[in-house]
Amino acid sequence: MFKVDHSKGKGFEQVKPGEYEAIVINYEEKTASSGNHRLVVDYEIRSDVEQPCQGQKILYDNFTVTENAMWRFHLASKAAGFPNGMEFKDHIEWAKAFLNKPIRLVVGERQYNGNKYPEVKGFKPSEAPALDNDPITISDDDVPF
Repeated sequence: MFKVDHSKGKGFEQVKPGEYEAIVINYEEKTASSGNHRLVVDYEIRSDVEQPCQGQKILYDNFTVTENAMWRFHLASKAAGFPNGMEFKDHIEWAKAFLNKPIRLVVGERQYNGNKYPEVKGFKPSEAPALDNDPITISDDDVPF
């Protein structure tokens, strides 16, 4: 099947502070310790763009639904290309619209239990070409059975 080669078994490169083209890949609704609604958003660093850490994930970006934290929703919305004045009925509708959007993340670093983790510090509009989201069409002639 394959021959073990320890020289090819390198780990993932640590996501260092900087800017990365990414895609919003997941969100989960939670409740913050304060009792407020919270969205926990995950991103993937785009593999179709030449940059470090392609394909790696940046996890656990918190969007807490409070008046004082709405600035993060506004910055992320602008970066995702939502039109000025666009309305959402709630944070879940916003999260669904944010899902799969290409954005440019400004990444810093945070420490937790002595380990360093990437942390999203800001959002910018993507500078990379748009993703090809055209549906794949397969006909019966393409299938061998």
